[in-house]
Amino acid sequence: MSQTENRTLTVPVNETDHVRGSDDAPVTLVEYGDFECPYCGDFYPIVRRILNRLGTRVRFVFRHFPLTEQHPLAQRAAEASEAAAAQGRFWEMYDLLYQHQDALTRADLISYAEELEMDVDRFADELDRGVYEERVREDFESGIYSGANATPTFFVNGERYDGAYEFESLLEAIADAGDLTDIQRTLQPENRELRETIDRSRRGAPAAGEAVRDRFSADEIFQRVTATADEEIERSTRLLFFSGLAAGLSIGATFLAQAAMTTAYPDNVGLSNLLYPVGFVMIVIGSYQLFTENTLTPVTLVLTRLASLPQLLRLWSIVLAANVIGAGLTAYLLAKTGIFDPRVADTARLFGEHAMGTAWWALFYKGVFAGGLVATMVWLIHAARETISRFIIVYVIIILIPIADLFHCIAGACEVLFLVFVGSETLVSVFIHFFVPVVLGNTVGGIVFVALVNFSMTENRRFPEHDRQRYELSWSAWLLGSRVDDRIRRWWRERNGEQEEVANDRKFRSE
Repeated sequence: MSQTENRTLTVPVNETDHVRGSDDAPVTLVEYGDFECPYCGDFYPIVRRILNRLGTRVRFVFRHFPLTEQHPLAQRAAEASEAAAAQGRFWEMYDLLYQHQDALTRADLISYAEELEMDVDRFADELDRGVYEERVREDFESGIYSGANATPTFFVNGERYDGAYEFESLLEAIADAGDLTDIQRTLQPENRELRETIDRSRRGAPAAGEAVRDRFSADEIFQRVTATADEEIERSTRLLFFSGLAAGLSIGATFLAQAAMTTAYPDNVGLSNLLYPVGFVMIVIGSYQLFTENTLTPVTLVLTRLASLPQLLRLWSIVLAANVIGAGLTAYLLAKTGIFDPRVADTARLFGEHAMGTAWWALFYKGVFAGGLVATMVWLIHAARETISRFIIVYVIIILIPIADLFHCIAGACEVLFLVFVGSETLVSVFIHFFVPVVLGNTVGGIVFVALVNFSMTENRRFPEHDRQRYELSWSAWLLGSRVDDRIRRWWRERNGEQEEVANDRKFRSE
């Protein structure tokens, strides 16, 4: 915090500034920051959180204030952001620099330019020639004149902020400056419980709606789905496998319940399918990994380029294998241990025979609709905040699958594997004639729903509390995975370096 007498922003916000937000916003927040300053790095997610909370009611301006004596890499980092700005990528570079404060060497800055798919040769040339040194100095001097001598220093509607450097304190100063009465009310001591309610999860997902507290907007639901996906895709192979195994075993309860109820009420479709959703309820409430439920949510990370295709395929393959193993164990026990009495066993066998007797393409299209229903269920349970609401959502949607004679790949796996274990079918036949079309159908149905409906109807798909080390992947890293992409880039640099050495050697010999 500055201790000088001047407390007013001497250089008004102008067309040369880097601005986030609308010019009509009632509050303008100006930060003088240093990309190498750890305090600025700590406050970076807080600023993002404030911007997300206030939306169009705040305009954020960033100005350079590199403290070169304490932070020797800050000046070049600031110039790198200006070189990025010249190519229309200032805010993307701003995010990367704060997300990687421990990597601000020239080589790091070049790699960030490559990551952002900029004209790297132009970027490197401007950086080496110090093209934007004067631009950074202008910001720095305006900060000195305004009374900034440390970072970060904030100005709220032109007045220096001298309060505590905490989220609520700065938010309160902004709310007072803009007369934002709704924010002021939530910051009152008696509304502490409300403040906690509208806070976000550790991964940044909203815990309550912005407009209506007990109801989420499409953007907020999408953010909650993305937060769930973020947690799933970071799980270890061991955790994914055993969670998927638990889901496969739970689906066995669906097979068991449906067979028993259909035997008891063979002429009543409603009663025979009454307990079909029981396994899905266990999975949702227990947060197990089911291929068509939890595993479709990471598609949101791939769509927003926060995860790569190889990461998605890894997750799918582990969970799908674990689900089938779990379902197969249940089918084996039901077929071999006498748990089913003869009448129920005959009913269970009819389920599998019905599935195997359905045409390949009919299974696929039925799987598409079932996958769409499951994806709809996932979307809706992220819109709910109570367990009872989630229970009702799961029950009402999942019971449509047997009533409409649709097929779910894991629940159906129990049915057809039961035939295998009683000797009526072979593994090859159930794999080709049932499992392949239903898995494809479920996947297509779920992805189409996520991609074409949910993704298209949302606008704000990110949230500021998202892990600061996660950033949008380049297209090559998105397609190949970060490790493979890094190896290719390293090989390419080494190859170009060798070619440059050969060219220099030839030039030397010719001279």
